[in-house]
Amino acid sequence: MNVMTLTKSRTSIFRVDRMTCPADHRLALEDRLAIIHGYFETLPGCLYNKVAIADGGETVHLVTIVEWESQKALADAKAKVAEFYGAIDFDPKAFMAERGIVAEFGTYAGLAI
Repeated sequence: MNVMTLTKSRTSIFRVDRMTCPADHRLALEDRLAIIHGYFETLPGCLYNKVAIADGGETVHLVTIVEWESQKALADAKAKVAEFYGAIDFDPKAFMAERGIVAEFGTYAGLAI
């Protein structure tokens, strides 16, 4: 029997967001994700930044995974993103509500396996 010990790996933090979106609003959501994920690339501490999609016909499912080098890098990024949204006059909650987009947001620590 092989027994693995799971431990936290380094100090990186993963922000994982899952979204369900009506297909009619897919392009609008993809456009917004392209803007914000492009912005993530400019922020210190962004180690990994990907968006994936599963087309389900009338509903699409998207997941975003961003790895930050530390909890502090994530906190700093959240503050910068809030400023960025203000500068471009974007309200993500209103954007999602108007389009019937349902999201689940999570923060995870990496595991050494």
